Amino acid sequence: RTYIYTGDSGLAHDASKTTVMAKKTLTQFDYETLVAAAGAMQNMLPQTLAWTLLYALLRFGVFRKRTADFSNRVVSLIHAFVAIYMCVRCLPHWGALLENVGGVNTREHLECMTLSLSYFMYDFIYCVLNNEVENVVHHVFTVGGLTSGVMTGTSGPELVGCLFLMEVSNPSLHARFLLRELGMKESVLATVNDLVFAILFLVCRLVIGPPLVWRTVTCETNAYIVKAGGLGILIVSLMWGWRIVMMMVRTSKALLFGKKTKKA
Repeated sequence: RTYIYTGDSGLAHDASKTTVMAKKTLTQFDYETLVAAAGAMQNMLPQTLAWTLLYALLRFGVFRKRTADFSNRVVSLIHAFVAIYMCVRCLPHWGALLENVGGVNTREHLECMTLSLSYFMYDFIYCVLNNEVENVVHHVFTVGGLTSGVMTGTSGPELVGCLFLMEVSNPSLHARFLLRELGMKESVLATVNDLVFAILFLVCRLVIGPPLVWRTVTCETNAYIVKAGGLGILIVSLMWGWRIVMMMVRTSKALLFGKKTKKA
């Protein structure tokens, strides 16, 4: 084998070539991310309008004799089921909730985040108009994180994981308020539903959630808004968690001892 010494100029040429290739790859990635983000934003606007129209149809049509909150809860219930399905579609296995934090978005991640972002934009406006301060704060963190994930093309794995942990207890949450307005607050169904909600919320948000938030916050490649979003949602979940523990104690007593405990 023959070796030919090319001198420092050859090494400089190779280094320059590598740098150009890296810049080209980076530029191509940025371009593809920008195109994907633009398409997602285009889809988000009509989807937000669709959630709003669905609410209007329920509020002034199907459930016109019910409160505005009832119709909004039905919309939220529909979103919860759709979001859970789309999140599960993004997870190859359950351990994936804590894997690939800070990774590049897949098409499934982008679709899932875009759909939920459109819903949270609708619900954010609804909460502002109805002075639901805690939900407004919660939605600010959620919208900020999802928007960053869509625009940067990264952090999809942990954002979708966080979305799944948030939404998995929401069907029971919304059912709780729907049953209350239907006059079934004291029914066995409502009591069991309360316990299911409490267990799902506490396990998903306060047991599985903190490790995911920790990995999100300590990931060097994550945007600050994604880190702030995860931390903010955890803080809100802790506040809600205390209330839920108290509710769980009352509900357990009602289920075990019936009206005697209530009178006491």
